[in-house]
Amino acid sequence: MKPSARRIERLLAKVEADLACSARPRRYVFHYDEIAEAEAQGLPFVLAPRKLSREEWEKEYCPKEPEASP
Repeated sequence: MKPSARRIERLLAKVEADLACSARPRRYVFHYDEIAEAEAQGLPFVLAPRKLSREEWEKEYCPKEPEASP
């Protein structure tokens, strides 16, 4: 036996009401280089640091070796 369209609409309304009360607002996580795109789409966002590649990490955090003078 198929449910009527009216019954389906009532069930959907009930589910939507339950979700509206209990659901937390969604937040999206973006990296610093994606801020402009998130703002353009109007998404709520939180910034998260991006993992650095090995080369980027070494460039940022490894001490520079002094060049040898002749």
